Amino acid sequence: MKKAGLLLIVLTIAVFANGQIVKIQGGTSFSKLDWNLKGTNLSLWDEMFIGYSIFAGIDYLDKSYFNLSSNIGMIRKGGQGAVTLADIGGYPILNYTDKPTLDYLSLNTTIDFKYRIRETITPFIGFGPRFDYLLNHSRHFDEMKKLGEFNDISFGLILGGGLKYDISDFQFGLRTDYYFDFKKVAEWTFEDTGMGGKISVNTFTLCLSVGYRLK
Repeated sequence: MKKAGLLLIVLTIAVFANGQIVKIQGGTSFSKLDWNLKGTNLSLWDEMFIGYSIFAGIDYLDKSYFNLSSNIGMIRKGGQGAVTLADIGGYPILNYTDKPTLDYLSLNTTIDFKYRIRETITPFIGFGPRFDYLLNHSRHFDEMKKLGEFNDISFGLILGGGLKYDISDFQFGLRTDYYFDFKKVAEWTFEDTGMGGKISVNTFTLCLSVGYRLK
């Protein structure tokens, strides 16, 4: 563990020592859940949910046609769906929209391939590994936690692209990303009945960024 911690410190120092643009970015997350019950075609909370995304990061190893970018921040994922409450006679008495949510601490590092089309405008596409750790969740996931089939850790890829606009030492940007997951949010089976289910989440983000060039 000490060696791993030392390596992490060295890598962090190396990133900031070679950092060329520090930035913050924030915007909107668009996600929906696929809460599927085994043996059915029913998918719960599969309507689009609008959350938030906010990151701080640094771009480094900046070359003519690519650069690396490392970021840490918070993202809210979730879904929504209509719920109807009925009385004992089966008559609807209340309709409302239910919104299960998941709040993650998220880290990613991407390689951004870019091509300057004007002196100040640079489009780019990028991809890289992503690691998310669950910080908070709504009550909808409490039973999954009790079953022990809930994943606090999500990892996968981040795939995206956008535009960068340079003005003197400042850089403004617009980017969109897709979060590709390697793991389900939850997956379970009841041994006595063979029934179960799985939960996955699909997420896009749209963010504005502002950065400052260090050197």
